[in-house]
Amino acid sequence: MTLVIDLRCLQDRQYYERGIGNHARSLLRHAPPGWVGIFDPALPDLPEEVTRLAAWLSPHAYVPGARVFLNPSPFSPDQNFCARLLTDARVMKAACVYDFIPYDEPARYLRENMARLEYYSALAWLRRYDLFLPISVPTDARLRELFGAVESVVTGVGLPPFLDALPQAPKRHILMVGGDDARKNPEVVLRAHAGSAVLREVPLVITGAYGVEMAAAMRSITDVDLPGRVNNKEMAALYAGALAVVTPSRAEGFSMPVVEGCKAGVPSLASDIPPHRALLPEQFLFGVDDDAGLVRLLEDALAKRDEMVAAQTGLAAPFSENSVSAKVFSILSPKQVVTKRPKLAMLTPLPPARSGVADHSAAVLVELRKLAEVDVFAAAPYSSLAVQNGKYDAVLCVIGNAPLHGEIYELCLRYGAAALCHDARLLGLSTGAGLTAAAKMASAELGRDVSEAEVEVWATDETKREASFLGPLTRAARPLIFHAPQPVALCRERFGVEARCLPFPMMRQHAPITPAERKAARTKLGVGPTEKLIVSFGFLVPGKGIAEALEAFALLKAKMPEAKLVFAGEAQMEIDLTGNDGVIITGFLSDADYRAWLAAADAGLQLRLGQPGGVSAALQDCIGTGLPCVASRDLAVNINAPDYVKRVADKPDLEEISLALEKTLLEARDTETARADYVAAHAMAAYAERLLEIVLA
Repeated sequence: MTLVIDLRCLQDRQYYERGIGNHARSLLRHAPPGWVGIFDPALPDLPEEVTRLAAWLSPHAYVPGARVFLNPSPFSPDQNFCARLLTDARVMKAACVYDFIPYDEPARYLRENMARLEYYSALAWLRRYDLFLPISVPTDARLRELFGAVESVVTGVGLPPFLDALPQAPKRHILMVGGDDARKNPEVVLRAHAGSAVLREVPLVITGAYGVEMAAAMRSITDVDLPGRVNNKEMAALYAGALAVVTPSRAEGFSMPVVEGCKAGVPSLASDIPPHRALLPEQFLFGVDDDAGLVRLLEDALAKRDEMVAAQTGLAAPFSENSVSAKVFSILSPKQVVTKRPKLAMLTPLPPARSGVADHSAAVLVELRKLAEVDVFAAAPYSSLAVQNGKYDAVLCVIGNAPLHGEIYELCLRYGAAALCHDARLLGLSTGAGLTAAAKMASAELGRDVSEAEVEVWATDETKREASFLGPLTRAARPLIFHAPQPVALCRERFGVEARCLPFPMMRQHAPITPAERKAARTKLGVGPTEKLIVSFGFLVPGKGIAEALEAFALLKAKMPEAKLVFAGEAQMEIDLTGNDGVIITGFLSDADYRAWLAAADAGLQLRLGQPGGVSAALQDCIGTGLPCVASRDLAVNINAPDYVKRVADKPDLEEISLALEKTLLEARDTETARADYVAAHAMAAYAERLLEIVLA
């Protein structure tokens, strides 16, 4: 895609290193290669560190071939500058959204006619965007109050790189990162400092550009160091020497100093406003005018500094520059450039059907409908009109290895369609029509007589299965699509058909597990602080190595008595837990409870028996939350799992599984960078775009 980014907000060096400028620069450092930057020649020159990141620069918004437009600052003056991009129906338009403070407080911010004109003009242009990237949940909520049910993804803001290597410095002062805007509310910090004999012994530093009169007024309340607007190097030194960081704002979209303090290992205290409640636990918040409350918190921070730092450890993790940028660029996809929007019929189960295929289709549909008009047929009886109607440019039948998909499968075989096959074999689906038909199909595939008894043995133990039962589908589907390379190779070798491989995407948009969420989940689920919790997710069926998991766990339990094994899913087989101390089966879970088990777990365990070519959404859920796992090699390889997924043999070796679990439980968890990279590389938006391209080819 040709990505165009508005750089004009970075032509104002006054705000280059903080706020919007910081967010814009962090995104640029991770933008996909080849992007085009637009700038205004009437404004000061762009910094060299920005210009060298772009493939080329345009002095206007006429950019032939533009397909995606990202505006990091849609309320900067003169949004008419971007009019050509904003009125081009072929361009997908995305805007970062910080806050609506001027709209909510016009008497303070929009008193002058020109300010009102610029702001409301920008607000009108904002309706032209297809995707909004609010920096916080409160900003997203306000966006929806003003604009309705828009497409949005909350991104957070990336922490600046200077926090990664702070200088060594003695801890000596209380720090407020302020500014000349009255909503920054330095007065409550000044009064708190003046009102405590303990705090008066500690230097107070407040950054930001304050005029002479304002500075004098601040110093009349208490002794305060006002260094003015500082650069990143100076800011790093201030964080390095801070005993505590206070952010007392009356209104914000997001608060960088709050998470910067957490990242720097400094106790972070903040006013009790919605954006701060989204970042800090309640015990670190104070009323915007509550001097006494702030005094208590600051005195606690000085007395129990290490304890407070420990309680805030990990709160800044979701806001690493890599994580935030990956979230932004993984969801930017160009619009399909066609003379008309394609029309697609899709036959698939959807929730509330208890099916991984149904969940996958629901997630795909969200992205597909951004690219095409999609009519979905999601419940039996499925009409043949869905696959025969010529108004559709293509028909997509979604097929899995269970009788649930029988009608869709039969329609595809009779009338033809594109088929997205979720499994490398269709034994379960084929035996749903009876063993006689299944044996006949296997005989045709293998070129020898296959008995019903043999098929029955395969159904019981898939490690012995010889037939794939894909033959009829390879002849009918145009094209046939799999999520792994092995069935593609099998179709070529055994049936002479060139199927397509489309790597499995992330079905759910997971956030990393914070220490606070993990603690709450373990408390909710009754997991003790010393227990080592292993969780296996998904339906319990023999092909998922349930018996082998129990035996391997028994070996581990003998060495690690504090270990506990939970099967987080619904059992669809007989399981005898007699003598299996520390094993639990939860039954079918709500999304909230599913997330809770992911948060509470110390390790995941996902096994698969049978032939190669499997994929696992459950394993990707573990990966998506950064949960270290042990998994069958075939599953891990087929979904390109990161290194914190330990591979074990596809033919289960109980000792190997036990040792891998033991090692996983004993290792320190450090998965965030790999997790963010994986989520970005397996984005559903890109998957949906490629799926439509293959189906329409």
